Amino acid sequence: MKLLAKILLCGFSIYSTGPLAAQQAISPEVQTLYEHARGAQAADQTDAAIADYLKILRLDPKLGAAYNNLGRLYYNEGRYSDAIPVLVRGLKIDPSMHPAEIILGASYFQTGVYDKAVSSLEAALRALPDDRFARITLVHSLIQQNSNDAAIQQLHKLTAIDPKDQEAWYLLGKLQLQLSQDAFARVHSIDPDSPLSHVLSGEIMDSMKNTAGSIAEYKRALELAPNDPSAMEHLADVYWHDGEWNEARDSFQAILKQGGSNCLVQWKLANSMDELNESAPEALKYADVALATCPTLGQARVERARILLRLGKPADALPDLLTAEKTAPDEPSIQILLAKVYRALGNPTEAAAADAKFKQLLQAEHAGQEKHAADVIRANP
Repeated sequence: MKLLAKILLCGFSIYSTGPLAAQQAISPEVQTLYEHARGAQAADQTDAAIADYLKILRLDPKLGAAYNNLGRLYYNEGRYSDAIPVLVRGLKIDPSMHPAEIILGASYFQTGVYDKAVSSLEAALRALPDDRFARITLVHSLIQQNSNDAAIQQLHKLTAIDPKDQEAWYLLGKLQLQLSQDAFARVHSIDPDSPLSHVLSGEIMDSMKNTAGSIAEYKRALELAPNDPSAMEHLADVYWHDGEWNEARDSFQAILKQGGSNCLVQWKLANSMDELNESAPEALKYADVALATCPTLGQARVERARILLRLGKPADALPDLLTAEKTAPDEPSIQILLAKVYRALGNPTEAAAADAKFKQLLQAEHAGQEKHAADVIRANP
């Protein structure tokens, strides 16, 4: 008498005991014990099921799938040290039992034998590349070995298989952050008073919303290297984000004087001058240069429209705003400007529609903020 094909495992939650043999004759006594083991497991009598598999293996020690099923039972009971020799022997009898390789690798991981865990799981994944449990266990094993680069490669494979794999994304971000921190620490250890070290410290201060600290670090970097382009742009951006328009304008102009220029610098300089209500024609030149370099830069297009409105040219501003709206249909500030343009053009209907859409977007934005705040409160009772 024969049993059905031996088990296939697809993930952590699908370790169900399966048939014992593929194309292998077994005795009626072994068949009876197997059926009894299945019934015992269904009744949550794991010890009885384990005892049946031990009897099966004494009767037929070359029945590979029985090792697989017994090893699985040991694993689910947390008896990892018992699972390992059973699975090793089973794989010697039948090396094609890749589900057993997964359980073996997981058992090695649970017992802290990470090198053997990696070896077993990598072998299993060559045959079962889509098995998530095997791959995520491999990731954890690699992390324990401080093999972060290899772990990151495996996490990229997981997110490619399932872009909504939250655990994989979490681990990926955590590992990349750790690698960044290690690299930053190395930068400081090489020369803590170099311009690069101070720029790095400024970026860290900036990420912590410590504006005064970041400005101090960027200024120190510029004391050491007055023409350092990275420090100059970082300092200008801090001033710009903080609404320090005079300092931002001067900093962006200093970048241009040093020969540094890109569309973001041109746009932000135009914006700073506009916020200071300075020469509109001069500010417009910078916005034009930004768009000539980067035609898809929506912020520069909106800024150009603002300046054109100041110059009394609403008809010229309208095409820029309509183009920007296509790129960012949910941006409320564009609707404010559209309403102003339509009113200036004598089109009250379109102006009213823009005002209504502005209010609608603003309400949606506030609702989103309130929901986020409520979620935070629920998550932190």
